[in-house]
Amino acid sequence: MNIPACCLLLAAAAAAPPPEAKAPKVKFVVVFDFACASDASLGRQLADSVRIRLRRHDGYKVIDRLSTSELTPAGGVSAKTPHAEIVRLLEERVGAHVAVLGVVRKAGRGVRAEVRCVDVAAGDRWAKAFSDDTERARGVIARAIVEAVRGRQEWRPPEYGDEDEPDDFADPLNAAGDFEKAAAGWQRPDNVSMKIVPDPRPGRRGSVLRLFTDLDREAWLKYQRDIRMGRADPDDPPAIGTVANKYATVAGLEGVHFRSAWVGAEAGRRYWLVADMKGRTAGIFFPKIFVKGFADFSAVADALSEVSLKEMKLSPDDFAKLPPAKRKALIAADAKRHPQRYRREVYRWYLACRNEEDVWKHYAAPFPPRGGLPDNVRWLRIEVYAYWPPGAFLFDDVHLYADPRRTKPLPEARPRTPSYRKPSTRPSPPAKP
Repeated sequence: MNIPACCLLLAAAAAAPPPEAKAPKVKFVVVFDFACASDASLGRQLADSVRIRLRRHDGYKVIDRLSTSELTPAGGVSAKTPHAEIVRLLEERVGAHVAVLGVVRKAGRGVRAEVRCVDVAAGDRWAKAFSDDTERARGVIARAIVEAVRGRQEWRPPEYGDEDEPDDFADPLNAAGDFEKAAAGWQRPDNVSMKIVPDPRPGRRGSVLRLFTDLDREAWLKYQRDIRMGRADPDDPPAIGTVANKYATVAGLEGVHFRSAWVGAEAGRRYWLVADMKGRTAGIFFPKIFVKGFADFSAVADALSEVSLKEMKLSPDDFAKLPPAKRKALIAADAKRHPQRYRREVYRWYLACRNEEDVWKHYAAPFPPRGGLPDNVRWLRIEVYAYWPPGAFLFDDVHLYADPRRTKPLPEARPRTPSYRKPSTRPSPPAKP
């Protein structure tokens, strides 16, 4: 029998020790493609998800998909393969300590995986069933399998609903979150895709924000540009209809953002965002209320915005032909007059507003999810956002609060990802003065 070269290398590097030996510091793992009678690709994809996820953890070397395919016997490996045969395969052919194999079944939205794990080095094995019926079934099941192989849970980032909403908030940090005075705390509505309307709830008085995304995208983009350049008045908006191809609507691409006024940020501070929303959502498509953090980038700016050029009656070519010192002086003067034009996003978080029932719901969550706000964030801005599916979305009582449970600054909690500290080409914002 001809043994592939990769097999010889693996066998030499990671030959499984006898059962009575101590467990190795690094375990070589082979994840055989899971059998799936109804959809063979699902079995392959789930096995690959397990490989990728297990490879992230220290102490495990996972044989890649192509090598696994070469090392798999002609008859394959299934849940019915005898235990002794799997051990022999690990020791004599694969050169690994652990084997993961099984069968996957799909019924409607539900996915069920019956998985076996054989650990020659530890002298044990287990067989377990894992199931899930959400849209992320493959990822959920892969995580559960990896946790079973490792014998402990993976670290999970904080999720929506982990903390109960406080009942002792102080005053909101943003103005007019109830939309009773939209112009005071928010951008001027365009009265086409964004509009302040009477509260439609029975017995309720006041106003709510209505975002509408079922609009002809090309006509809407022209209107937005005309507003920005001073050629259109939101008090006299154009009539913009929809189109038959819904992917050519505002919902299909940009969506609608409704932005708040600037809110001063504090390094190390933690916040809560709360809101009420009504609107039909669909699976992974749902409105989001962003909180974006900004820093001052005027010190590194090398150009003027389109609006600033228009105000100065300059074309981009005119500006480019000016001497460097003159360009720098114009940018400095413009930044002094319009500092908000030189603020750039350096932080982002959002409140997920999932609502497939199309009823009024209350949402609340803290941010940052861990630790405090990074110290390069000087301003915050709320951006209520809706896109797909095309239609109307209503929002009310969008409020930003300081977290009453955190009275002292918290250190920034860095992302827990292996690649976080690798070099990045993204420029850092200038230091605070």
